[in-house]
Amino acid sequence: MLPVRAANRPRPSRRTRRRARRAAVGAAALMLVAAPLSNGALADERQDAVDDQAAAQRKQAELAASLEGVSAELGQAYIDLQNAETALSTAQSELDDAETVLAQKEREQQTAADRLAVAESELATLQEESAQTQTTVDENTTSVADLVVATYQGDSAITSWTYVLSSDSVDQLSDRASTMEIATGVQESVLSSAEEERAQAANREARQDATTERVTTLKAEADAAKQAAQTAKDTAQTKRDEVATLKSEKETAASDLEDKKADLEEQQAQAEADEAAAAAEIQRIDAENRAAAAKSGQSVASSGSTDTSSLGSGKIGHPIAGALVVTSSYGWRYHPVLHYSKLHAGVDLMAWTGTPQYAAVSGTVTSTADYGGTACGKSVTINGGIIDGQSVQVRYCHLSVQQVYVGQAVSKGQQIGLTGATGGVTGPHCHFEVYLNGATVDPMTLPGF
Repeated sequence: MLPVRAANRPRPSRRTRRRARRAAVGAAALMLVAAPLSNGALADERQDAVDDQAAAQRKQAELAASLEGVSAELGQAYIDLQNAETALSTAQSELDDAETVLAQKEREQQTAADRLAVAESELATLQEESAQTQTTVDENTTSVADLVVATYQGDSAITSWTYVLSSDSVDQLSDRASTMEIATGVQESVLSSAEEERAQAANREARQDATTERVTTLKAEADAAKQAAQTAKDTAQTKRDEVATLKSEKETAASDLEDKKADLEEQQAQAEADEAAAAAEIQRIDAENRAAAAKSGQSVASSGSTDTSSLGSGKIGHPIAGALVVTSSYGWRYHPVLHYSKLHAGVDLMAWTGTPQYAAVSGTVTSTADYGGTACGKSVTINGGIIDGQSVQVRYCHLSVQQVYVGQAVSKGQQIGLTGATGGVTGPHCHFEVYLNGATVDPMTLPGF
């Protein structure tokens, strides 16, 4: 919790994590009928969703940790801005995908319409040719019928016996035979032509039926493509509206944060003053511990030493029961709004509001300060005295209830308060600090911790 401006430290770069959009726009996704996903594909998609959710949760935790020390209202203003920027980026990516799909669907619609137009034109040509063929067939049928009637009725003396009996000479008979041969050839030609036209008509009819069926199919495909294009268009428009709304929300969140920045700087200044006072008190108590140890002849490590190996296994206990889950580690962190580095002097452990917290060492309660809406909030500090040659103090922050008082002697494992979210935090957790000879150390590196 002890904030230290990094005047002589390199400022770490701001880490950003973008949600990896794993929505590939492939040919299969653009077909009118999508193929069903295999079990493996569904499993991969689910794992991607789980990974995305975990990444989002980590980002939220990092944001919350980086904003420790400011009021919940100001911290939430910054988180709202970050959420709006993330949502906007995601929506913009989805809009790009939707517009890609829309363009593809419109191309598919145009292709289907073009194929339908060609098929309809071909059908119209076949229908026209069929009508003409039918006229020719009808004419040929009439001609054949006339020839048949004339032959059987003996009209125009075209029977062979009539030619023979009525001829006056061999020459005349020869001439009439030639004439009859020509007439017979004409008749055969008419019959052959009629048969050919009938065959062509049957072929055209089959082609016409096939083309009519194809036109019906293509029309259905064109209608489906048109509907798919309209759906894609509606989806794209929805995404455009969503992007516009999110842009507005982002601008509002940014403006709100900017308006609160002055309050934020004031809160940070107050938090630093409170932490400086707490650090001075810890160092004063450390000096008293060392003086008392020297007077009694105890061995004391040199001031400022942070060697934790001499503490022995488990000399400093856990502040909460059960397995420890670190939500924010000890170390330097970058403030995303005020843009400077500060030391997170303890470790944050997962704990819900009301979870009991316990004395990590036996000793005396030296502080139960309540810092209000900034910094440590409701706190408890315990002086453990000299342990294995080192002055040990532990500190708890953000408690909802303090269950001890200044000057009270406590034993290791005794309940000293309840977990809360007081001070400059965005949610409940256990914040635990360890001081060796007046300097903070990472509790997670302690032997047996």
